[in-house]
Amino acid sequence: CDFAEEGPMIHFFNRETLYCGGSMKTFVQIRNILENHHIPYRYTVRNRMTQWAGRGTMRGRMGSAGQMNPQEEYEIFVHKKDREKAAYLVKREAGD
Repeated sequence: CDFAEEGPMIHFFNRETLYCGGSMKTFVQIRNILENHHIPYRYTVRNRMTQWAGRGTMRGRMGSAGQMNPQEEYEIFVHKKDREKAAYLVKREAGD
């Protein structure tokens, strides 16, 4: 997701992780803060149960019943030059 048309392009070599975790609530909250302050970002969502773990996927080997850990992992990236400002705003507005 590129939120803003203007501003620097966010590529693998010029981005830094702002958030990585399993909370969808925190993920959405941080995205809203970035959008409100017009800070461009990208994000990825990975399903941990579809990752390969030796012989087959984690879900195939372990099943999904009784799973305590979140299945989704959310990661938000910002441009390196915006990392400090974004971290400050998230801490101030989200209280993390």
